Parts: sequence; C-alpha cells; structure tokens
Amino acid sequence: RLTPRSAVIPVALSAYRRPLGPLAASAPCSCLWPAAAAASTAIAAAARRRAASAASSMPAAAQASVGSNEKFKVGLCQTAVDYDKTKSLANVRSAVDSAVAKGAQLVVIGEMMTCPYATKYFREYGERLPAKGSSDPPCGEKAPTAKLLSDLAKEHKVWIVGGSLPELEGDKVYNTCLIFNPAGSIVARHRKVHLFDIDVAATDKRPAMKFKESDVLSPGETMTLVDLPWCRAGIGICYDVRFPEYALALRKKGAKFLIYPGAFNMTTGPAHWSVLTRGRANDAQCYVAMVSPSRSPDPKDYQAWGHTTLVSPWAEVAFEAEHEPGVWVVEVDPAEVDRIREQVPTSYQKRSDLYVPYADDTAEDDDAAAESRRKRARSSL
Repeated sequence: RLTPRSAVIPVALSAYRRPLGPLAASAPCSCLWPAAAAASTAIAAAARRRAASAASSMPAAAQASVGSNEKFKVGLCQTAVDYDKTKSLANVRSAVDSAVAKGAQLVVIGEMMTCPYATKYFREYGERLPAKGSSDPPCGEKAPTAKLLSDLAKEHKVWIVGGSLPELEGDKVYNTCLIFNPAGSIVARHRKVHLFDIDVAATDKRPAMKFKESDVLSPGETMTLVDLPWCRAGIGICYDVRFPEYALALRKKGAKFLIYPGAFNMTTGPAHWSVLTRGRANDAQCYVAMVSPSRSPDPKDYQAWGHTTLVSPWAEVAFEAEHEPGVWVVEVDPAEVDRIREQVPTSYQKRSDLYVPYADDTAEDDDAAAESRRKRARSSL
C-alpha cells in the first residue's frame, strides 16, 4: 500500500529539459553533393544504430513496473455547478456515490466543480487547504469541497481525482486539482500550469470567446504524477491539454493514464475538445480522460462544452458523453498501453540529432526570458 508521501511524484517543470530519444533516420536525399550525402548517410546509420540499441535495451513493457498493471474501473462524473455551493457539493456527493455503486475504483470529477467558472468568483469561492506535506485533513469551514472529497474517498475506500477548485494561499489563487487515496488523505495537488488566456474573434461559424484567468489566478510550477495501485497517472487541468510537451514529459516519467479535469466552452469545445484528447493519447500512447462539468441551463452562465471523454492509447474514443449531468464507469487496461508502445515504439525513434523539445536545456531561452514572453502575451489580451 502506498503512503501519502510515496504516492506522489512532483516534478519541477524546469527539471524536465531533456530530449526524449532518437528516431530511426530516413534515407538521405539523393540530390546532395557526394560528400554531403556520405556524411548524411553516416549520420543516418548512426541514428538507426542508436534507435535499435535503445529499443533492444529498453522494451516498452519496462514501464509496467509501477502498479499491478491490471485493469481497473474509472468513474467519470459530469456534475452541475450552482451559485449555491451547498447544491454543487450535493451534486458531487451524489455523483461519487453513484460511480462507486457502479463499480468505480477511481473517480474523476470536472474542473471548478463547486465554483461558477468566471474570474470574479474565484476568490469568493476559494478554499484554504492544509499546507503541502501536512497530514492534517481539510477543514470543513475553510475548505468544504476538499473536506467532502476526503470524506467520500475514506467512506467508499476509493481513489478520487477531485476535479479542481480555487485554492487560496496567501494573496494568491490557484486552479488546483486534489488527489485523494482511499484513506481520505491528499496525496497530490496539481496547480494548473498553463493559464487560460485567450481572445478569439467571432466568425460566421463560431461565437467570440475572451477569457483571462491570469487576471486572478497564478500558474502552478510543477508537473504532477501519482502512483495508483494499477499504474502511474499524470494530472493536468483543462488548458494544460493543449501542450503536447507536458503530456510527453508525463509519459517519460512513466505515466500510462493522463487525467485532465476541464471546462471547455462553446467556442473551443466543438473545435478542439475531441481532437486534443485524441492527440494527447496518440502523442503519449496513454489513456486520456477529459472530465467536464455539465452545461448550465442558464444561457447567461459560462457554457461548458461537457462531453466528458475517455480515449484509448490507440487514440480511439472509448467513451464520450453529451452535455447533461451524468455518471459513467469505464474500464482502463494499463497492459494495453504496453502493447501499443511496443508495436509503435515512437519513444525510441525520436531524432535528437534533428530536433529537441523546446524545453530542452540546450535551448537558448532561459527561465527569465520565457517568463518575459508569457507576461507580454498576457498583457496583449
């Protein structure tokens, strides 16, 4: 049995700065001058040897060392959010109870499950959590959502990925996902790394959408991985799913299941929700779950896309909901991840001699320059 401390592996984003390995090289172009062609042939041959060596010494199944690798059932809870927090909490309790009754061993809830999705509400609905590393349970007065999730995990003896809530720390607010073990302990907290700052113009095919989370929220600074009894899972929140480098970093750290509570809208949802979920499953060769709140019946409210989805490591949609509240239980097979990675061994075929992730430490940009660009992007919206 995992202890709360050993169950979570926080990884500083700045620490992930390595290319992911070589890719088998293609034949050099015949139009090159003879000397250049000979050099290109030598480089290509060396890349093929490196790829063959890596594939023989690091089989895909080697990543099956975390957890039992057995099938397990995941409850996907698409709940309604109300301005009355007690009603939202009741919706969460009912959904988790239903998921467990249907056999779920891990339960996942949507982003901002007890807070209306607008920046003006984040502080008002925010919760103060126990300090990181503390064994203290959440306080019902200061953190009613966290307290409920802790109680439900302990009551049902299940794992819970608790969507997200506005976390208050000092004068800062974070969009935070809490992960609870069956003892009701917080074993991980993921603070949304990429903030949702967009300004999309209307067209004849889509409505306009402008949103700027950075007006209120601060970004997280770590990747989050959790060792479940069955496999290692990587956690992101909503806009985090748009960044394939993040998913690949989680995969490189051993994740077989990527979980993103999210709340896409009626502009980005129809266009990107499904393609991003399938894209991250294909990139990382992982199961990917995207879990949304349900859509509000009031058109004046933030209109969530809904469509809670589970995608297989073959990038097939195993399940997709509509936009109404609901609870669904689906099966995840970590061994299928191993099979797909062995049959299509992309992680051992990448060409580090031609390209590297832009987060690599050979890049010219430093953290200060990257933060400067982020500030300019935020100020332009």
